[in-house]
Amino acid sequence: MCCSTLSIGLLGEIYDCDFNQMLGMQLRNGKPLFLWDVTPAYLEDWAIQTGDHCLACAAGCGSSCTGVVR
Repeated sequence: MCCSTLSIGLLGEIYDCDFNQMLGMQLRNGKPLFLWDVTPAYLEDWAIQTGDHCLACAAGCGSSCTGVVR
């Protein structure tokens, strides 16, 4: 999911995935980013925030991803 899809909060907050959203790991560039702050080109080659919870996806066991983080 995190390689091709974003998760958007109720107030327009941007997250790499739904797991990051539940953990409050919002995309940032010195300040929180919101849907109206970015364009697809702006997010191209953006570093994906990862954590221990990503191991389920990276191991190929994630329900919504293919098991690969760039």
